[in-house]
Amino acid sequence: MTPRLAASLFGGTIAANRARIVLTIACIALGVALGGAVHTVHTSALAEIDRSARALAGAADLEIRGPQSGFDDALFARIASQSGVAVASPVVDLAISVPGRESIRVLGIDAFRAVQMQPAFVATAAGTGSGRVATLLDNDALWLSPAAAARLKLDAGGKLALVTAEGVREFLVAGLLPGLNTAGEVAVMDIAAAQWRFGRLGRLSRIDVRLRSGADEAATRAAITKLLPPGVVASEAASISGRAAELTRAYRVNLDALALVALATGAFLVFSTLALQAARRRQEFALLRALGVTRGGIAALLAMEGAVLGATGAAIGTLLGLAGSRALLSGSGADLGAGYFSAQGSAFTPDAWVLAGIALLGVGMSVAGAAWVARAVNRMHVADALRDRSIDLPGNESRSGIVALALAIAGVPLLFAPPIAGLPAGGYLAIALWLGAAIAAVGPLCRALLGRLTPTSTIATLALAQVRQLPGHLAASVAGIVVSASLCVAMAIMVFSFRVTLTDWLTGVVGADLYARASTSGEAAFFTPEDEARIAAIPGVESIEALRYDRLVIPGSAAPLSLLARPINERVLAGFQAQPRGMPARGGLPPAWISEAARDLYGWQAGSVITLPIAGREVRLQVAGVIRDYARTWGAVMIPEADYRGITGDQRANDLAIHLEPGAVASSVQSAMRAALPRLSTLQMEEAGEIRRRSLEIFDRSFAVTYALEAIAIVIGLAGVTSSFAALAWSRRREFGVLRFLGLTRREILAMIAAEGAAAGALGAVIGLVAGAAISLVLVHVVNRQSFHWTLEVHWPVAALAVLVTGIVAACALGARVSGSLAVRHEAILAVKDDA
Repeated sequence: MTPRLAASLFGGTIAANRARIVLTIACIALGVALGGAVHTVHTSALAEIDRSARALAGAADLEIRGPQSGFDDALFARIASQSGVAVASPVVDLAISVPGRESIRVLGIDAFRAVQMQPAFVATAAGTGSGRVATLLDNDALWLSPAAAARLKLDAGGKLALVTAEGVREFLVAGLLPGLNTAGEVAVMDIAAAQWRFGRLGRLSRIDVRLRSGADEAATRAAITKLLPPGVVASEAASISGRAAELTRAYRVNLDALALVALATGAFLVFSTLALQAARRRQEFALLRALGVTRGGIAALLAMEGAVLGATGAAIGTLLGLAGSRALLSGSGADLGAGYFSAQGSAFTPDAWVLAGIALLGVGMSVAGAAWVARAVNRMHVADALRDRSIDLPGNESRSGIVALALAIAGVPLLFAPPIAGLPAGGYLAIALWLGAAIAAVGPLCRALLGRLTPTSTIATLALAQVRQLPGHLAASVAGIVVSASLCVAMAIMVFSFRVTLTDWLTGVVGADLYARASTSGEAAFFTPEDEARIAAIPGVESIEALRYDRLVIPGSAAPLSLLARPINERVLAGFQAQPRGMPARGGLPPAWISEAARDLYGWQAGSVITLPIAGREVRLQVAGVIRDYARTWGAVMIPEADYRGITGDQRANDLAIHLEPGAVASSVQSAMRAALPRLSTLQMEEAGEIRRRSLEIFDRSFAVTYALEAIAIVIGLAGVTSSFAALAWSRRREFGVLRFLGLTRREILAMIAAEGAAAGALGAVIGLVAGAAISLVLVHVVNRQSFHWTLEVHWPVAALAVLVTGIVAACALGARVSGSLAVRHEAILAVKDDA
């Protein structure tokens, strides 16, 4: 077959079926766009982190970093004096609250050392907006990166209010640092001023190190490592992007998998569309065969048509994905509701190779659907097709039941496979096998379920007879419903289970009446013991609990370890659902409760003796139990507040949990607290109910993308059913004509087609419901457990599942009726006039 003939035939197909071709291309484009957009948003976020880190690190070879609370700045002199070190630059790196806004990253630097590492820290006359260059040593001056100046709408000479250790203070914007145009939103000031203003005297966040030319890097790094106190590590410069990629990998992979489900479901629509064309073009294909075109030529023609549809959809989808991701990044940022990334915009950084791979996947799925149709076309009898006898596509093979059983059994051992690189590869593969089993079971289950029904009406009997022996292209579309419905059911059960579990956890953990925070965000405002005493003396306050947080660096681990210090009693342990629940008998070591993530990541167990780097020294603790912590996917350790203060000497608190006396009015206590603490003008207070409500809002927002992906997969699946019924209706024109001669009206025939659609939809929904319930158990107990290290109890959203199943059945019935109405329009005499 010549390319010109193939193009001419395909052109005729497009001209005759513009609407359906457009729908098919749109569904492919939608799947590709979702996959591309999700990946581009996350790639851009990670690239922005990497760009910013490299811009600030400059020529540094190593970075010495420690816990969030910092480390002793005496370490700097010892590092700088090493023979292999050319330049060492101390840095105070803090997130500082801006009243009425989100926090901003503030860097305190030694200007004379930092410029040797990164010349962009040099202020110019142009940057100050005046003829002089302001000094960086001014205690009340700072410089802004271009991105920070744009967001804050400030220029040289403006004033920026920041929350300091002494309250809100205004800083002069001495100028901009244009060399930091890729560093993100950053404010730079003198390191001594930063330590003083933000309560970090004697503390550093990190030390950037550049090695001497020709120095033995391994030997110098080993010498530096020997000097480091516990909890301080040496790593590659700008390694934060790698750590961010590690922390977010599971979340990104899960969203990518959901986006690809929509793309895979679209492949069934390609199959249905080409099946419809095959039903209408059987005489064309038979004539081509009679004229000498081989089966391979017919297969190549259909593969070419599938490739053109796939390529067109993939190209449009790629452009849509790029446009959507750019709009999302410039609008709400790269967070996608999960809280891993800043809500601020990130630079648009698409990955051309990955986008090309997603596009090729869309094309490949389209070609695969076309090849499946070609398989049926090449099985037709040429003589029957020339006489316009209908053909069917392979669907109800006798061995499909055995295949379904084999796939289901093969998935079971994978449930017990350990994660690979922190990802539940076994769980994902088990889900794929069980989806394959559900698809293979469509035909056998159709015969088993529908064969037992005995309808009483003629219309129902005719409809049931048609669906019992499900035609091949309709079976493929029902399989599309099974795929989309099962994933939606599974995600609905998993999300509902997570929400109920989280609600129960919040009810226990948020046990005080009122919670106070020194500032909305940032690392400079704290409660002192004097503040606590003033609050405790306020009428209506029964007791207070001080809460202190830190984030530790564990050598050899990319993930941080959160440290929570708070008073611990039986009520607190019950709220955190600790196992074992009771308070341990105090021995020689302070007790600690570890999160499930810490247990999985570090191999700790109840009763283990662990060593943590706290306040620059190794502290031995005994694990008293395991707690649930749904706020972090990395590890966390909870210790008594009294032990923390004894270990560190740090008497400050980040938050206060306030228990009120019976009958006390929370609003009156809040007003009294503000009056008692005039220094903390950024004091934030919330009642327990408000915290729980806001936490659940964040939860719902984090799953908004998931809900959208599920809805799109369902829509694509239903579009496939509509397309399949159009193909069936077209191939059954003679049947409809005979029924008209026998006395059935158009309305009755359309009712029969609608009943067939409802039966097919019910079949797909029921199989999808069963498969989805099984997959939800994998998501809850395997994928979630290995990805995020959380234990969830399964809860069944009965009402939501009933609405989903009812909606699928109704949509299939309506789609079948609408698509069949075109075929029924033909007069009965025209439908049977050439029957032999």
